[in-house]
Amino acid sequence: MSDRRGLLREQLELVWELQKIDLELKSIKEEKDRYPKEMKKLDEKQKIEKERIQKEKEKVESLEKTRRQKEGHLNLEQEKIKRAEGKMSEVKTNKEYQALLSEIDAIKEANSRLEEEILQVMDEIDELKKDLLKREKEVGVTLEKIEVERKKLQEKMAHDEKAWNEQMERREVLSKQIESKLFKLYNTLKEKRQGVGVVSAKNETCQGCFVNVPPQMFIEVQKNNALIRCPNCNRILYWDGDRNTK
Repeated sequence: MSDRRGLLREQLELVWELQKIDLELKSIKEEKDRYPKEMKKLDEKQKIEKERIQKEKEKVESLEKTRRQKEGHLNLEQEKIKRAEGKMSEVKTNKEYQALLSEIDAIKEANSRLEEEILQVMDEIDELKKDLLKREKEVGVTLEKIEVERKKLQEKMAHDEKAWNEQMERREVLSKQIESKLFKLYNTLKEKRQGVGVVSAKNETCQGCFVNVPPQMFIEVQKNNALIRCPNCNRILYWDGDRNTK
C-alpha cells in the first residue's frame, strides 16, 4: 500500500508539473496570437504617417503645376503685347492706334492680375514647403519609434517561440512519465475546465472553483498520496506544500 501511495504521490507531482507547463504554454500562445494584431497596428500607423506626408507633397506639386500654368499663360500674354507694340508703327489712322493702345493696356492689366496670382501661389507654396519640412521631421521621429516597437515585438516573438519549443519538449518528456489513465483523465478535465485539470487546495478551498472542500477531504489532499477530486468542479486536487499556507 505504501508503495502504491508513493507512486501516486510521484504521479500527482508529475501531473501538477504538467499543469504548470500547460498554463505556461497557454500564456505563450495568447501572446503569440496577439503579436500579428500588434504588428498590423504598427503597419497601419506607419502607413497613415506616410500617407499624410504624401498628401502634403501632392498639395505642393498641385500648386507648382498651377504656378507653371499661370507663368506659361503670362508668357503668352507678354508675347501678345510685343506683337501689338510691333504693329503700332504700321497703323495708319488714329482710331486704329487708339484701339491698339486699348488692347495693350487691357493685356497689361490682365497680366498684372496674373502676376499677383502667381505671387500668391508662390507664397502658398513656400508656406506649404515649410510645413512639409517640419512635418517630415516629425514623421521621421514617429517612424523611428515605430521601427523600435517593431524590433521589440520581433524580439518578443523570437523569445516566445523559443520558450514555446522548450516547454513543448518538457511536456513531451513529462507526458511519457505519467500513467496513461491519469494522463487521459487530466486531458479530459483540462478540455472541460478552461485548460485547468489540476488545481491546488488552500485553506480548505478549491483554487479552481473556490468552493469549500470538506475538512476530512482537505486533510487527505494534503497527503498527496491519493487521487482526490473537487466535489464541485471535479478537478484533481493537489497540495502544493508550504506555498499554500503563506
